[in-house]
Amino acid sequence: MHSPEWHRLTEDEITHIIRVFNNQFIFEHTEDALNRASIIIKLCNDREVKVATAAFYNECIRTNVYMNKRDAAYKIKEDMDAGVYGVDVRSDIYTYTSIFSDTNAKTSEDLARLVEFYDEMLSRGIEPTELAKKPLIKLARNVGEHRLLKALLESPETEKLTTLHAATAARMLSNRAQAFIAEYDVDSAKSQLEQLLMYHIPKDTRAVPFSPGYSVGSADIKIPLDFTRTREAFFIYTRSLYESIMRIYIIRRRANDAHELLDDMRRTIYLPPTRMAYNWFIRFHAKRKNIQKLHEMHDMMLQDGVMPDEYAYTKFITSCMYHPNPSRLQKLVDTATRRAYFGAKDEEHEPNVGLDEPEGVHSSGLPDVPRHITELANIHNIVYHPQACTRFYKSMFLEHEADIDDLRSEKCQPNAHIINSVMCAYTMLEKPVLVLREFQRFVRYQHRLSPHQRPPDLMKSIIPVAHIFKMALDAARVINNQWMARKILAQMDVWGVRLPNPISKEA
Repeated sequence: MHSPEWHRLTEDEITHIIRVFNNQFIFEHTEDALNRASIIIKLCNDREVKVATAAFYNECIRTNVYMNKRDAAYKIKEDMDAGVYGVDVRSDIYTYTSIFSDTNAKTSEDLARLVEFYDEMLSRGIEPTELAKKPLIKLARNVGEHRLLKALLESPETEKLTTLHAATAARMLSNRAQAFIAEYDVDSAKSQLEQLLMYHIPKDTRAVPFSPGYSVGSADIKIPLDFTRTREAFFIYTRSLYESIMRIYIIRRRANDAHELLDDMRRTIYLPPTRMAYNWFIRFHAKRKNIQKLHEMHDMMLQDGVMPDEYAYTKFITSCMYHPNPSRLQKLVDTATRRAYFGAKDEEHEPNVGLDEPEGVHSSGLPDVPRHITELANIHNIVYHPQACTRFYKSMFLEHEADIDDLRSEKCQPNAHIINSVMCAYTMLEKPVLVLREFQRFVRYQHRLSPHQRPPDLMKSIIPVAHIFKMALDAARVINNQWMARKILAQMDVWGVRLPNPISKEA
């Protein structure tokens, strides 16, 4: 910097250098970039370099704001308004944008201070841009100022956008819809989604050479925008909005509306639903033991190329075998009776149980329920679905490309709740050999987790583990395998496992 070359730099070049360092900090979050920018600014001040462009001082404001030197940034703006740097150097939209881009603003007080600058900008007749409002929108959302958020998003800019600005419209309409969702105004959020779907999907018009060895004009082709950022951004914003509305529908137990929106999203955008969105539906139907819907969700995930995770498979498998509490069981029986009477499914009368109710204890027997329910002839068909449980279990191994009979494989390692449900299913299907196979898989997996001490899963899942050992012990006695029974009892002593008390022995 002290070489004679420094004096040959123009004002635009100095401004460009500072801008590069500021952008580097935004994208890479490197403090070194800010230090270099501040050094250049200090050198300009020490050498009393006179710069007659507002762009230079706007970048200086950005640097000071990023470095949490707000007083210095605001002083530069005041000097610009006072004409200290020249008559032509005045605050413009880029000046306010630099002030708004305060990465250290996180509280309501910070938002109130920035809103004062925003009001000042409007009073001067400066039209806000989307880039200027973006940090204010983000801060208002983070601190929970939903009314201000909607006011910022209510802008005529959306109406000015043509159908060719789909990516920009997607970002603006998605943000506005998120503000409505924050206030639980689902209908308004859905109207934003409908407005967004009116825009054309971005198309690419760029031409590039066919290969690096060809000249630019020799073999130009069109790039399919499926793999470019503009098209991807449009679909990401659209998918995010779809899923936010679906989540509100599920929370409000409007499952039919959520499923209609899911089907519409799968038809409209090429991006598949996220695994998290699928897990919302899986959790909803698993708590209601709606096995057919779970099969549909499983098939959808495989069709969309979204591999179910451990959470999803745990819900798939345990929902087939866990016993509900008496009130939920009564609803299941009522629904089954209604379906048998009408000869078809009555979707409007699905068991409607809140999402926040605790899960039933995973067990292998019937719960204590009213007599008129236990005397029902097909009670096991209503509550338990062992064949569906084993199908989900086999599918889990197929998805992990693992052999279900290979107990040494580490590709698929079910947790205690899954093993408990599967062993319960095989017990009901009268397959004691498979019960013992799953018990051995469980023991091997726990030994791999903690080879020299008691596995932590035993402490987190005491009841399921107790039933696992009980079902294994019963299966060994059924096939008269005394050696396996002694081995199971020995393992119980090593891990300190106690069998369920007589009240809970339903297996």
